[in-house]
Amino acid sequence: MMKQVLRLTGLGLVALIGLVVLTAIVARFSDGPIALFPGGSLESGDWVEGPVADWSFAAQIEEIEMQLAAQAISRTTWIVVLEGQAYVPCSLGFPPGKTWHEEALKDGRAILRIDGNRYRVNLSKLDDDAIATRLVEAVGKKYGGSPGGDGGVWFFRLDPTS
Repeated sequence: MMKQVLRLTGLGLVALIGLVVLTAIVARFSDGPIALFPGGSLESGDWVEGPVADWSFAAQIEEIEMQLAAQAISRTTWIVVLEGQAYVPCSLGFPPGKTWHEEALKDGRAILRIDGNRYRVNLSKLDDDAIATRLVEAVGKKYGGSPGGDGGVWFFRLDPTS
């Protein structure tokens, strides 16, 4: 009896690992991320032309899809709106090995997909501690926790592309 339980548990674990690996592979070739798995380029959705003057429409949106212009990989991320200006937080502690924030410092051009619409933006790292403190509070209210945990957090302001 115990052998059967162990065998079934082992088979279930192998099937689960296989499903996770398959999802990760499929996501890389899809139009955007799949849940927590990074995806391919953001190809579908209408383009919103011109700069967005007020991002308040995105204040209640939980997650957006984002792709750096220099990469063919998209990811799911949070968005926070403060006084009409939108920001994307980047936890420096989780997941480990993340590098998109460093790439954004080199070239901040990005594409966002929000509710099926695509926006061209430029990500600018926020260096204003007073605004960052307000953003941490806003993230806590919206998402119920700190955006960076113990690893710290960077915020990127969404600016119009030039």
